[in-house]
Amino acid sequence: MPKRPLIVRLVMILSFAAITACLPACTPRGEKSAGPPEKVTIAISATTESVLAEVAQMQGFFKQEGLEVLIRKHPYGRPCLEDMLAGNADFATVAETPVMFAVMKGEKISVLATIEASRRGNALVARRDRGIATFKDIKGKRVGVTMGTVSDFFLDAILTMNGVSRKEITPVDLKAEKMPQALADGEIDGASTFNPYTIRAQQKLGDNAATFQDENLYTWTFNLVARQEFIRANPEKVRRVLRALVRAEEFVGRDPATAQKNVADFTGFDRGIVSAIWEETNFRVSLDQQLLLALEDESEWAIRNGMTGTRKMPNYLDNIYIDGLKSVRPEAVRILR
Repeated sequence: MPKRPLIVRLVMILSFAAITACLPACTPRGEKSAGPPEKVTIAISATTESVLAEVAQMQGFFKQEGLEVLIRKHPYGRPCLEDMLAGNADFATVAETPVMFAVMKGEKISVLATIEASRRGNALVARRDRGIATFKDIKGKRVGVTMGTVSDFFLDAILTMNGVSRKEITPVDLKAEKMPQALADGEIDGASTFNPYTIRAQQKLGDNAATFQDENLYTWTFNLVARQEFIRANPEKVRRVLRALVRAEEFVGRDPATAQKNVADFTGFDRGIVSAIWEETNFRVSLDQQLLLALEDESEWAIRNGMTGTRKMPNYLDNIYIDGLKSVRPEAVRILR
């Protein structure tokens, strides 16, 4: 597969992100089903990354779609995916990078929808008292990163954009939720992380924080995924979950204050953190070309850096389930076949 120049890929991704942001909302046509509710289990990242799933649960939209949902909470997306792959959940909410690694390992999973996206969801937060005032001051420093997640891909992207080699830093593999405290305690000099842990790190450091972001560098997506075997056996459950998420999207647009309270109550995060992230995040149920391009670009990155056991690029169209969302909100499907 020919490799696209970086600037072309970025332009394509940002263009499709803009298109997605302009999609009109569509009221779901699903009605509460007669009879007992059907049980499903969803592994949810209990952070500001899974807003629509959290609101759907808190507002009873899953129940309105005839579902009884058991929630399994995790601190970020990769453990959600791992929980689902272990057979403990039917669905998981997760960013695209762990999806890419799972597909490259041969896991038979599919993305059902993107439920959030942001151009400012990732950042490198560093300690000024370690002599870090400009980005190039990161050379020779210990930088925390959650390997195999969006923070890993973002770190390489922002290093490359600023002319710094990964060999010029010392990456330290840390769980995302441990990153803010490790930075505050001085165990690391900087952290490549994502919200809400970015804001927590900034809060802990206060004026000592130097934050490096580039909204034109990377568009992060958060997605709903399931095993392909489950999807084939349960297409109606998939549709019901998607309809509930569309209801949640409409509620978020209609009553953001209550939605923010729902998220704060669900996650335990301070309402101020939730509000700070709100304006820079696109809460929309969609399947967009942006997702496909991101998966391909991240596969090239993983192959190039020897992070996978194969050097073959997957056909990610085989890992995106279009029929579910197409039956619920057809105008939100913008995948080029």
